[in-house]
Amino acid sequence: MGASPLPFLMAVGISGAASFLTPVATPRNTMVLEPGGYRFGDYWKLGLPLLLLFLAVAVFWVPLVWRF
Repeated sequence: MGASPLPFLMAVGISGAASFLTPVATPRNTMVLEPGGYRFGDYWKLGLPLLLLFLAVAVFWVPLVWRF
């Protein structure tokens, strides 16, 4: 295709790191669930804005830094 694979790989890397919505997404989230007194739905309160930030970075910033 003649396109650089770097923007695609960076978008996949950023998307893979955007696991904020559930406590079972990463081991760290699961470890703080019970000691912190969190409920399953509490992760959406902070996770959704962070996920939208990651989406904006993946869609708008990655193509500016790593050109196709």
